[in-house]
Amino acid sequence: MTFNAPLEGVVNWLYCDRRGWVSTGIGNKMDETAQEMSAPSEQERAASLRLANEVVWTHGDGGPTATEDDVALGWDAVKSRLDLAAHGHLAYEDLSDLRLSRDEIDSLVLRKLDAMESVLVGRSEFAAFADWPANAQLATLSTCWALGPMFRFPKFQTHAAAADWSGCAEECAFGPHEGTIVIRNALDREHFLLAERVTAEGLPFESIAMDLTTVFGVQGALIALGYQPGSQDGADGQRTQAATSKFEADQGLQPTGSTTDRAFLDALVSRLAESGFNPLTT
Repeated sequence: MTFNAPLEGVVNWLYCDRRGWVSTGIGNKMDETAQEMSAPSEQERAASLRLANEVVWTHGDGGPTATEDDVALGWDAVKSRLDLAAHGHLAYEDLSDLRLSRDEIDSLVLRKLDAMESVLVGRSEFAAFADWPANAQLATLSTCWALGPMFRFPKFQTHAAAADWSGCAEECAFGPHEGTIVIRNALDREHFLLAERVTAEGLPFESIAMDLTTVFGVQGALIALGYQPGSQDGADGQRTQAATSKFEADQGLQPTGSTTDRAFLDALVSRLAESGFNPLTT
């Protein structure tokens, strides 16, 4: 969830994503409409409402539980405003008072991950998924999150079947190449390359490796530990420096804001290892 949340945002109301599909949570689709930016058929609407009613909605944060009819009204209100999709989730905040608790969002995300993995491992190219390096698993689930577990990338699938992680890194990108998709593509590529390194160097497969030799990698490490360096874009800007300083202060260090400071990196390595990650500093 710490991987997806900075990319998708955490939204506890219904909104239309940029393709016109009703969504919530951390990019969780609540829409079975086949065509993007279009109204649903009766069958598609019914299937969509079944999805939306798999979670517990309330009227306002912590308010009374919404009924199925309430959910239908809220879903319809959002879906009827496809014209707002380009303006982002905030444009939909006041169209309905339906809200999800953070526990409900977390449960929704975990169910989606389990369901995606179940479908994925049923495909021959991904049958050995459970034995892959954790970085390769993470990058592949990231692709599933964005495109669904039945995505079709023939070259990527061939590389995955052969456990050729560098090949996967070169074939994992998808479009449109804009917004957070650019960052997701960069992250997926990074994790496949780390999977290749883990394999080549005989490092532990079970832990997610993190490269701390770049600003991009340090940003990812800070995000994983609950800090907010801004977009994971590799730019050593004010938000990254502020998050670095906050981490340093929390560790009892003199804040420098420098992602290359030795004491900062030593503390970061220690915290990552305590949290089950495999930090790489060379």
